[in-house]
Amino acid sequence: MYYTIAQNQLYAQQGRASTNDLAAKAKKLFERDAEISRYYNQTMAKGKWNHMMDQTHIGYTYWQQPPTDKMPEVKQLTPAATADMGVAIEGAEAAWPQQSGEAVLPTFNSHQQTTRYIDVFNLGTAPFEYTVQTGSPWLRVTKPAKLDKEQRLLVSVDWSKAPAGTTRVPITISGPNNKKVVVQAVVGSAAGGKSNLAKGFVETDGYVSIEAEHYSQAVNGSNVKWQTIPDLGRTLSGVTVFPRTIPSQTPAGNSPHLEYKVQLKGSGPVTVQAYMAPTLDFTNTTGLRYAVSFDDEAPQIVNLHTGLNPDNGNRPWEQAVANNIIIKTSSHTLAKPGEHVLKFWLVDPGVVLQKLVIDRGGVKTSYLGPPESFSGATTAPKATEASKSSIGKR
Repeated sequence: MYYTIAQNQLYAQQGRASTNDLAAKAKKLFERDAEISRYYNQTMAKGKWNHMMDQTHIGYTYWQQPPTDKMPEVKQLTPAATADMGVAIEGAEAAWPQQSGEAVLPTFNSHQQTTRYIDVFNLGTAPFEYTVQTGSPWLRVTKPAKLDKEQRLLVSVDWSKAPAGTTRVPITISGPNNKKVVVQAVVGSAAGGKSNLAKGFVETDGYVSIEAEHYSQAVNGSNVKWQTIPDLGRTLSGVTVFPRTIPSQTPAGNSPHLEYKVQLKGSGPVTVQAYMAPTLDFTNTTGLRYAVSFDDEAPQIVNLHTGLNPDNGNRPWEQAVANNIIIKTSSHTLAKPGEHVLKFWLVDPGVVLQKLVIDRGGVKTSYLGPPESFSGATTAPKATEASKSSIGKR
């Protein structure tokens, strides 16, 4: 229901004629929820569990429950009786031609070989036909059909024919009233295609996203080991050190750390976002710390609890727990593009890493963070001699 409502809000913003269909669907789902509650209370086990499902659970606006379940607001539109075309693309909330500026799909690359999509939709109620033309024969698009309300076009690349390097290919969509929308497809093809795998995680769309457990090497200490905790957190898992009773470490040399090989397209400033499990400062000292560095630069120490101390009130901690994440950022400057090693260092025990995101300006706001980037690694994560024995005991 909430997903449908969010989609209804987006479609209303874009002016889609199908906005009202989603509003009606959301209302039916709201009614269906009430039916499930009634069944549980009155019918299931002959009413044995009556009133167990009475508590309101829809329509919260703050911590206190509303007096009754309340249907969240949905949008309604009054489409014109004519046909009028709109176009939306993957990765953008805007719609064209209402939106000024270029419509550019997220980048295609020969490593991931992802399929992208374009939505063609009706702003009115009269059906219409439209055409799609690509600027290169190796860029393939779903064949258009007569459109009543909307159609999703899938865009893919014939990598056996795509030229090496980065190419921009226009996709021209022509509809009623001589309306045209040009969507740009940016295609990056490595020489040799997918068989020419890069070492490490590859930058696409201005970022590299890495799940914590997918390190290329874990460096342990004599009495310290990195351990993966499956299914912990938002997306995949968490990685932390054991035991918890070890003293704080000075990050340097072969002190405990995780290494991630990455391929970056440019030099200059980057930020590293570390997605951490919400953890209280159980040491009751300065806050739990970790460190981040690239290659051989000095590790930069980051305090997990900066901004979460009692002096700032309880709200920051409440938000961290509600969102099940603390995201901390460090800034770095890289002298050259290409292969680098990102290092995540142990400073204080109790820090649990879930994801690392290197941002070169392409990260967009999202709840879960960007999906994991392609990695050319063909083997399991490696460990130092000290860590091999401990990993085998997991």
